[in-house]
Parts: sequence; structure tokens; C-alpha cells
Amino acid sequence: MKRVLVPMLGVDGDRAALTAAAAVASPVGGHVEARLFSRDPRDVLPIVGEGFSAAMIEQLLASAEARAKEQQKTARASFDAFKKASPDLSADFEQIIGPLPGSLTAPGRLADVIVFARDSKDENPDRASLIETAVMEAGRPVLLNPAIAPDKVGGHVLVAWNGSAEAARAVAMTMPMLARAQVVTVVTVEDGDASIDPAALARTLTLNGITATSSMVAVDREGVAATLEAEAKKVGADMIVIGAYSHSRIREFVMGGVTDDALTDGSVPILLAR
Repeated sequence: MKRVLVPMLGVDGDRAALTAAAAVASPVGGHVEARLFSRDPRDVLPIVGEGFSAAMIEQLLASAEARAKEQQKTARASFDAFKKASPDLSADFEQIIGPLPGSLTAPGRLADVIVFARDSKDENPDRASLIETAVMEAGRPVLLNPAIAPDKVGGHVLVAWNGSAEAARAVAMTMPMLARAQVVTVVTVEDGDASIDPAALARTLTLNGITATSSMVAVDREGVAATLEAEAKKVGADMIVIGAYSHSRIREFVMGGVTDDALTDGSVPILLAR
């Protein structure tokens, strides 16, 4: 996975995402594409109707343009600081102006992996919609990292396995990362379906030359995501691979719900693929 896309929004989380992208790209001589996704200031104007004078419209446009310039300044400063700290890493910065989140789709489909940072203090609504678009529309693996990005990602990978088509595709899409891992732990969270055997997937990985182990764990009362987070910490995994599901499940992951606490505040990077 050498082409790593980092969607930026000119917020604090951008730097953590860049740091995580470096952890993915550096070991394989990859390239980090830092892309600031911005709306055209004219697109944020309300529909003009009664009560909006020319002066009011001009003022609204000027305010939107000022916010866009500040966003660009902040994003560029984050990238420059990141590049200074990682001078040997291949990376470039570009601003993409267009409708959000749709403008992410085309560049996202060209990337090997798309990297975001999760930050509970970051209330920018565009981040959630960009994550959803990256998974559902771009169709690429999406790595969600904690606010404090780790220096290493993918040394010990925990694969969440429930036998679904989504989980199978997640494994297939992340095989390059699994192949580089020192060890892969396949974990099935028990939900009453005795037909799911994590050892069977571990066997497949072993046949592909990957050092893999497996285990069954009981679901924690806080939910599957919290169970996986706890298991990852227990075995020392530095990344969790999860097969993403429907639009509604993605929204639960990135916008709220039972799993959101674990994914927002957790300390283990999570890779979503569908």
C-alpha cells in the first residue's frame, strides 16, 4: 500500500492523520498525498430570496472566503511541519475545491489506503461525511487513527472475523498490510453462531505465508467494538481490521451510536474496508 491519501480539513486532526500516514508509507517507500478538501465559498451562500440584500450577500461571501483562506493556511502549516519532521518521506500537498464530500471520490479511488484521524474534540461535520464517502463511494480501505497517532501501524494486526462477505473483502483488500505484519490474530466475537471458526481464516492466512493465530472471545456488555479494542490491547495488536457494512452501520461508526465511543476514544487504529 504505497499510495496513501490523507484528506485534510484545516483542523487539528490533520497532523495526527499525516503522522499515521507516514507510519504506513515509510516502511514500504510509499508516497503521502495530503489533500485539503474545501468548498467553493460561493457554494455556502444561502438561496437568495426576499430579505437578502446585495450588501448582505457580499458580506456572507467575504466571510466564507476568509474562512477558506484560514483553512488553507492551517492545513498548509500542518503539512509543512509534518514534512520538516519527515524529510525523507515522499509527500505532496494540494488543495481541491469542490462539493463535499463528493470531491473525495475520484482521488480516493486511486489511493491504496485513505487515512483519517479520529478526535472526539473535532466537531467538524465534514469529517464524518468524508469518512463515509471514502468507504462507501471510493471503495478503498480507510484507516481511522486515534488523536495521538502511533509511530508504528501494522506490526501486529487483529482481524475481526464474522464470516461475512464484507469481512472477507476486508481481508482481501488489506492482504499487502497483513503480509508485512509480524503476526496476525484472527478474532471472532461470539454471538451465538457456532459455525464461524476464526481458525479457518487463520489457516488461509498461514497458507499465504502469514504468521497467524486465532481466538474466540465473548462479547463485552459495551459492544463488539469495545470487545475488539480490549482484545487488541490484550494481545498487543497495533491495528484492527473490520469489514464495514451498510450506510447505516458506517454512520454509526463515524457519527454516533454504541460503537462510536470505542472508535472515537480508542487508542488502537481501526481499518475499515468494504
